[in-house]
Amino acid sequence: MKSLQSHIYHITEDHTPANFGVTAVVTQLTRYLAGRGWPTTVCAAGVAETPVPERVGLAQFHLLPWGQPWRYSGRSMMAYLRGIGGNSGAILHLHGVWKAPQWQAARAACRSAVPAILSPHGMLNPWLWQDGRLRRVKKLTYWQTLAYPAFRHLPLIHAITPLERDNLASQFPGQRLEVIPNAIDLKEVDVLAGTEDFPDPPLDRPYLLFLGRLHVSKGVDLLITAFAQVSKRHTFRLLIAGPESTPGFTARLKAQVHALGLEEQVSFLGPIFGAKKWQIMRQAWAVCNPSHSEVVGMVNLEAAATRVPVVTTHETGLYDWEEGGGLLVHPRAADLARGLSQVLDWSESERNDRGRALRRLVEKRYCWEAVGPQWLELYASLR
Repeated sequence: MKSLQSHIYHITEDHTPANFGVTAVVTQLTRYLAGRGWPTTVCAAGVAETPVPERVGLAQFHLLPWGQPWRYSGRSMMAYLRGIGGNSGAILHLHGVWKAPQWQAARAACRSAVPAILSPHGMLNPWLWQDGRLRRVKKLTYWQTLAYPAFRHLPLIHAITPLERDNLASQFPGQRLEVIPNAIDLKEVDVLAGTEDFPDPPLDRPYLLFLGRLHVSKGVDLLITAFAQVSKRHTFRLLIAGPESTPGFTARLKAQVHALGLEEQVSFLGPIFGAKKWQIMRQAWAVCNPSHSEVVGMVNLEAAATRVPVVTTHETGLYDWEEGGGLLVHPRAADLARGLSQVLDWSESERNDRGRALRRLVEKRYCWEAVGPQWLELYASLR
C-alpha cells in the first residue's frame, strides 16, 4: 500500500519533559507508527532528553547561543528539512506554532512541495491570547509577520477536539481542518499503574488530586478557592502535585492556602513521577483539573484509564466526558464549588461506577486502538 511507504518527520521544538504534553503525544504517536512499519523520525531542536521509541529515528539540532529563546538552530535544521524534499514519500508533521522549528518546517514544506500537517496542540486557544497586554501584542505581531504567512500554505491543520477545530477555523480560513483526539496506551497504563484490579481509595481521609503544571492556565487557584467553600462539611484533603511553571506561582498558591486557613487540608507535593505518580493518582477519590485552556489533557485520560473519576472543564473540548461518568464545569470558582460539592457527596459505589464508566469511554474513543487508525488514514490522504 502506497501510504505505508510514507516517512513521517515529526518536527518539535523541544523533545524533553519540559515540553509536557507535546512530548508525550509525539512519543506515543511515533511509537504507534513505528510499530506498524511506518518510517518515522523525530526532529528536535536542542538535545532530546526524552528517549524516542524503538525503531524511531532521531535528528537533533544544536541551538545557536543567541537563538535559544526561539529554539533556533540556524541553517542546520533548514538544510536537513530541505533535503527531505528529495524523499517522494515524506510527510512533515509540525507540533506547535510559536518557535523556529515549526516556522522553518513550514517554509521548507512549501519550497520543496512536501505534504505537511500542523498540530497547534491548543497553543492558539482563545484564552491564551489574553495573557497580558504586552504578551498579546508580541504574540499577535509574531503571528501576523512570521507564523501565519508560513502556515497558511499548509495543506492540513489538525485539531484535537471539535472545540479546537471551531477555534482554528477563524485562524486558518479556507484551510482543511481535521479532528483526531489525543490517545493513551492502555496496556502501558495498566503496567505502570501496577495492576488491572485497582484498589479502592483509602477511606480514612480521602483526597482530591490536582496533577499538572502549576500555572495560572491550569486553574489551581480556582480549585483552592472552590475547595475552601465545600471542605468544611467533609474530611477530604486536597493534594496538589506538579512542577512550578511560572516563577513565584507556587508561593502565591501557598499564600492563598494560608489566607483561607487550609494548611491542614491542602498539601503541595511538588513534581511526582513514576510509580509514585500512578499510586497517588489511582488512590484519589477524584482528579480535579479545572483548566482555563486545554485540549483533552493527557492527565485526564491517564486518570480515567486508572478508573478514577475526573472533574475538568468544558474548555478541554471533552464533549463526551459526562457520558462516561466524568464531570465538566466552567473554570469559575462558583461553578467548580458546585461540582466539588457533588463529588464529595458521592457514595463509594457511585464513585467507583463513574471511574469504571470513564475507563470504558477511554477504551472506546481515546486509546490507540481507536485513534491510531485515524492517523494512518489521515497521513495516507496526503500522499
